[in-house]
Amino acid sequence: MSRRSGAPYVVDAGGLRSLQFGPARIQSRMRLAEPDALVFDYTCLMMGFLLFGASPRRIAVIGLGGGSLVKFCRRHLPRARLDVVELDARVIALRDAFAIPRDDRGLRIRLGDGADFVAAQSRVFDAILLDGYDEAGMPARLRSARFAAACRAALRPRGVLVINVDRGDAGFASLLRHLRRCFDDAVCVADDEDGGNAVVFAGAPLRRRLGTIARPASLDRIAWAQLVAEIGRA
Repeated sequence: MSRRSGAPYVVDAGGLRSLQFGPARIQSRMRLAEPDALVFDYTCLMMGFLLFGASPRRIAVIGLGGGSLVKFCRRHLPRARLDVVELDARVIALRDAFAIPRDDRGLRIRLGDGADFVAAQSRVFDAILLDGYDEAGMPARLRSARFAAACRAALRPRGVLVINVDRGDAGFASLLRHLRRCFDDAVCVADDEDGGNAVVFAGAPLRRRLGTIARPASLDRIAWAQLVAEIGRA
């Protein structure tokens, strides 16, 4: 694929395959020998939504990228139905390069606007995982008060919204304000210290006590310890 401005492309190095929009913007990364593994710490943190309830039946994923979250959920949550929305057809065209499974009864990847897709749903999702970035960063629509409200409406009563955010994003503070207003202040933030990302969780289940909940197999020990500490302060 041509590396024209904004075009995603694949880079292989050191046993890793990366999806990039440019030399300084790595969107996703995969181990060639272990395609289902989560490479970036922030993706491990995003899977922390499993702390807040039983195995989810239906999950929305906004932003496909290299499919890290999709592949992990397919492997570890085989009974969940995944609805994936990706705005860029060029990203979807690279799905085979990242070993993303074919669509079937449990997985559907569609081309479209994630904000429009979520706004058309009502109380159907147990989790919404938002990792929607392009070459310019997170689109403004995905940081808006309208989108936050749409996510709340699209979640089941015990559902959780999970957002990966660049800490340097100029709209980060306003995004948190929108979420706290829409989710009645049931919001917490866990920082990925290595990558400069923050993972934001919003939803009623955050109010539960962590107590002696066992570490889910989907979270490594570092991500688990960090998440428990953050939620304990929420």
